[in-house]
Amino acid sequence: MKRVRVGVVGAGGIANVHARYLREMPEVEIVAVADVVEERARAFAEKWWVPRDNVFTNYIEMLESVEMDAVCICTPHAVHYGPSIEALRRGIHVLVEKPMASSGREALEMWEASRRAGRVLMVGYQTRFAPELRAARRIVSSGALGRVYYCETTLGGRRRGIPGTPTFVTRRLAGGGVLLDLGCYALDNALYVLGFPRPVSVSAVTEAAIGPQETAVVEGGWPWNPREFEVEDFVAALIRLEGGCTMLLKESWAMHAETLGTTFFLGTRGGMRLQPLEVYRDEWGYMTTTTIKLPEVDPFREKMRAFIEAVRRGGPSPIDPREAVVEQFIMDAIYESARRGREVEVRLPPELEQSSQEP
Repeated sequence: MKRVRVGVVGAGGIANVHARYLREMPEVEIVAVADVVEERARAFAEKWWVPRDNVFTNYIEMLESVEMDAVCICTPHAVHYGPSIEALRRGIHVLVEKPMASSGREALEMWEASRRAGRVLMVGYQTRFAPELRAARRIVSSGALGRVYYCETTLGGRRRGIPGTPTFVTRRLAGGGVLLDLGCYALDNALYVLGFPRPVSVSAVTEAAIGPQETAVVEGGWPWNPREFEVEDFVAALIRLEGGCTMLLKESWAMHAETLGTTFFLGTRGGMRLQPLEVYRDEWGYMTTTTIKLPEVDPFREKMRAFIEAVRRGGPSPIDPREAVVEQFIMDAIYESARRGREVEVRLPPELEQSSQEP
């Protein structure tokens, strides 16, 4: 069996998670790593048995110097675009961590580059492989809820969980705040369950409510530097979708509350919530609640396995990158609406109107 040779760009925390699962697969070899901090790249190489000569501080030099079949992009959000484009141009399959990019235009160019190259471009939403989410999608597509007319989506928010590194809170590296970090999951989860209806418009607010406050760094919370904080720590967005469904997305890194609630869906024939997965319907003249028993699966492991298998097959991507591009344009509209203080249209380019993915 020919080994799949994988390079890694960015050697921080999430890269080590990628490496742990890659090392579980005997058909995979981690052949190179690049990080702007040489000491971090060398520590990664030593931990995961990467050849010493294949440690770089420049990802282009890595892509040009080492033969590889695929690359994992584990850089800060605003630095997803460049390495992905360069890898795809060289015919290398790409697994890029979420969010796909920091703007819709960047994401669109990445998708188009993957189509021209005929290579896999997969965005790292491991939640797509969670049994709960897959079951929820099956329930909605079965028609058990009827027409879904409203949903709320959130990861629940954090009472005091602002990431402590500049890569998340400075605009140059992060591109945005909690929307790009956690809100992208909430958005993808709900759209996946709904079957990706086309977005129409957005009315949104964002706030840097807690992040800039020195006194908000308290015992029991995550430490961060308020003087470096340049992005939003709260977002709420009302998203209108074709077909008559309205979605409320809400997410927070820090707040004076324990939770923003849960993700749920309201339909004309039934309702459903996540965590735990429960379905609410009228049956036999009674109101019923059904709790779904789900298998235990490690979604991150399944994500990595699915990517490697797609690389070996030559495609398609286990997660259609077109869907992530659409989500990026929705997030652009959320930021635009918050900035303008009014509802805005979600403007999708013509290229996104086609439904099939390539390869």
